[in-house]
Amino acid sequence: MRFALGTSLVLLPIAAAVGCSLDIPPPPAGTVDSGLPATTDAAPDDPGHTPTIWTVNLRTEMSGTYLSAMNAGGGSVNAAAPAPREWETFQLIDENGGQLVSGDAIRLRAFNQASYLQAVNGGGGVVDATSSETSEASGFEIVRITGAGAGDVAIGDTVALRTRLMRTYVSAQDGGGGAVTATATQAGTWEHFVLLGKAPGDTDPPPPATGARVVGYLPNWYGSYSDWSTRLDFSKLTQINLAFALGDDNGNLQLAPDDQVNALVTAAHAHGVKVFPSLCGGGGDGRIAPHYQPGQVDDFVDKIIGYVQAHHMDGVDVDVEAPGRMGAAYDNFIARLKARAAPLGLPITAAVAPWMQDGMSDATLRSFDFITVMSYDNAGTWTGAGEHSSYQQAVDAMDFYLARGVARDRIVLGVPFYGYCWGNCGNGQGSVYVLYKDILARFPDASQSDWIDREGARFSYNGVATMKAKTELARQYGGVMIWELAGDVSSASTQSLLGTIKSSL
Repeated sequence: MRFALGTSLVLLPIAAAVGCSLDIPPPPAGTVDSGLPATTDAAPDDPGHTPTIWTVNLRTEMSGTYLSAMNAGGGSVNAAAPAPREWETFQLIDENGGQLVSGDAIRLRAFNQASYLQAVNGGGGVVDATSSETSEASGFEIVRITGAGAGDVAIGDTVALRTRLMRTYVSAQDGGGGAVTATATQAGTWEHFVLLGKAPGDTDPPPPATGARVVGYLPNWYGSYSDWSTRLDFSKLTQINLAFALGDDNGNLQLAPDDQVNALVTAAHAHGVKVFPSLCGGGGDGRIAPHYQPGQVDDFVDKIIGYVQAHHMDGVDVDVEAPGRMGAAYDNFIARLKARAAPLGLPITAAVAPWMQDGMSDATLRSFDFITVMSYDNAGTWTGAGEHSSYQQAVDAMDFYLARGVARDRIVLGVPFYGYCWGNCGNGQGSVYVLYKDILARFPDASQSDWIDREGARFSYNGVATMKAKTELARQYGGVMIWELAGDVSSASTQSLLGTIKSSL
């Protein structure tokens, strides 16, 4: 259970939603028109030529952000990623084979190796990553803008992508940071991408697997987000969920002062780490659920998206943990939130647990870009002493969600950086929630176990060995989620749980 109540919240007005126009202005001077010569080294359907495969990232020339297939393929495409990870990694298939040359016929396969980028309707609309290899809409030509001599294309060159059907260009709206379309009739700066990655034959390590996802929840009641922006080891994370965003009487999100949120987002993005606001939290349903009821849900969704855009965040995490306040209204809320978020390339995730799963339909469960499974709190202050987060509990939780039809790589295992104490817990308390680092402060050898029974106190938590075993389990799925980052010791310590996770992935 995560607790949202009793925290320090600052009530602030929320910035209005940022509009996203798909209109294409006249291209700037120096553009390349669609009459570029298409010099190719072979016809794409020539059976005598074997396609070559490049592993690439495409960085916008104007903004320096990366083309991204959300959820590693199968959904929308945007150009908002500040750094290249698995969602931003593509296989560029040169159907002509041989040397990659300006004008060659190519396809771009997303990291899941099942989905191909396509210009919907063959061009003139949005670009997504839902096509098959044989679809005409997934056919592009690569056009060299600057770089290697003659017609050759090399890593580091600036290129454009032209649709084969409509002869329009892939465009990163506003030069990057938002939607991707194939509406441009000329290759201006919005249509310029720097080709990065590995050419065929390069021996660099492959991109990281989706199991490398490390999501950490960060509350602001152990210090401001400005402070955390200078203290967190971002190198060991792929995503941070800020806990918790709650609604005021009008449904405006409240999380922390804008300057503090912005400081954390800026620091995270500088390290290629995504940031989501996490809605609700355990006990916060009274501040969220009233706003997603019929008649209010559309306005609430608009305010959520507006908040995310105003703070340049990367998606939305939903952590409603009250099955009695979910049901059909919750299902409708998630459907509407996803409908607004998907065209903007904003993934929607959810914290879930078997005990609360009857609160949503299986269709809603499977609609999230990924879920984080709260595999802890089997015992706590509301029970007697017991093991609150065992390895077997984690195995059972993963099996539960596989059986509900959630794709393996969309199931993220939640692990605790905290525990519970019963008995002589200090300050006259007989039962208390306690951070892992505070258990270590009292018992310096605590990292070697999951259970302490000393000095009249009994503690249940996860030590280094169990965290390593759980991480190895999570490698078979979609990665690891942490509640909560404030609970760890320095990541440089051999007792660090975050350090253990990263070394075990």
